[in-house]
Amino acid sequence: MLAAGEFDNATEENSLNVMKEAIEKSGHLYPIKSIISDHGSQFYANKRDKNDYADHAFEIFLKEKGIKQILCGVNHPQTNGKQEKFHDFYKNHRARFDSLDKMIDWYNKRPHGALNLRRAETPDGAFIRKMPPEVWLGFAFKMFGW
Repeated sequence: MLAAGEFDNATEENSLNVMKEAIEKSGHLYPIKSIISDHGSQFYANKRDKNDYADHAFEIFLKEKGIKQILCGVNHPQTNGKQEKFHDFYKNHRARFDSLDKMIDWYNKRPHGALNLRRAETPDGAFIRKMPPEVWLGFAFKMFGW
């Protein structure tokens, strides 16, 4: 989980703020190339012109950043299963933590059953393991001042 927020309403502005936070936290490592979202009005304009365009801040922001938006199938929550599971976790466990940041930190650093349990892999560990070679090369260049 790169970023999250707690809001009274799901709005374009709130979605943009969380997306910007995710980019800020991970952009120095590797750019976000795509996201999966549902057709909620905070992510996608359902009213579009004949050319399939809509003036929607979240969609425009993604295009400007070169991030591909993958839309879930309508009435098919399995497409966005990881996010749905996180929402279940949030509802059931948020009260155990003093802050959302502490919950996210714990969530990312605990061994996860969908990952490599033999190595007790965590979501943070999987994120690092899946980084492409050019990211590691970039780390080496920075470390040695090349």
